[in-house]
Amino acid sequence: MDKPFFTIIIPTYNEEKFLPKLLNDLTKQKERDFEVIIVDGKSKDNTIKCAQHHRESLNLKVVSSKISNVSVQRNLGARKSKGKFLIFLDADMRIGQAFLAKTISFIKRKKGLLFIPYLYPTKEFGQYKPLLDLVNLFVEFSQKLSKKFSLGGSIIINRHLFDLMGGFDDSLFIAEDHELIQRAYSWGVTPKFFKQIFVYISLRRMKKEGRLKLMYKYLVVSFRRIFLNEEIRNKIFNYQMGGQIYNKEDFHKKEELFTKYFSQIKKLFRKLLSA
Repeated sequence: MDKPFFTIIIPTYNEEKFLPKLLNDLTKQKERDFEVIIVDGKSKDNTIKCAQHHRESLNLKVVSSKISNVSVQRNLGARKSKGKFLIFLDADMRIGQAFLAKTISFIKRKKGLLFIPYLYPTKEFGQYKPLLDLVNLFVEFSQKLSKKFSLGGSIIINRHLFDLMGGFDDSLFIAEDHELIQRAYSWGVTPKFFKQIFVYISLRRMKKEGRLKLMYKYLVVSFRRIFLNEEIRNKIFNYQMGGQIYNKEDFHKKEELFTKYFSQIKKLFRKLLSA
């Protein structure tokens, strides 16, 4: 396979517990026209060994990054890629068996350059679906605003466009995905949304830190982007990369403050989107 349609790029750091699940999902894909690039940022666990176990079942290669930084690692993976479209996924994400088949069909029908699949919680985090419904609606609505937002690590983009744009801005502390979408808009490219094609996310960070604490961090970032018109380049709070920070079970579970407002807010965004 010289030039696959997709290159799937997965940045990793200590992801031995999560990466195998995503790689198993990839081995089950109905669409086989893809390669996988794992870009590891000096993991101290068995992440690389876990990846190597799938070399016989996947067109997969492991690349080592000297720097453990999600943007640096994604950009390195893109430089090593051969695919027409790049799919960026985080190591703790999951996809269904028909994900790539549906994605390639959608791309060929819609003829776009940049796509964002909707997020859906994994089974263990099913209670957070109302929250993700709200996030999906907000991000789609944000494309009508001056400041654009994205849906985390799951971005699908034409490789030539990605190269022309210069990839992710690795000087950013956080929200590099939002900035990429914002920059694409300045190139005249607006993302198209996969409303029926989901990427499943674990929400492990929310479980670890607590919902209110994590929402506060995201609200700070959103406020500074929207109202102060700035991207976050300095470390303004703790936000680690890697699976090692989720090994202990000291999770906060009692942050229910906003649940009763989800349905009303969702209805509001739907009205705004349909206006």
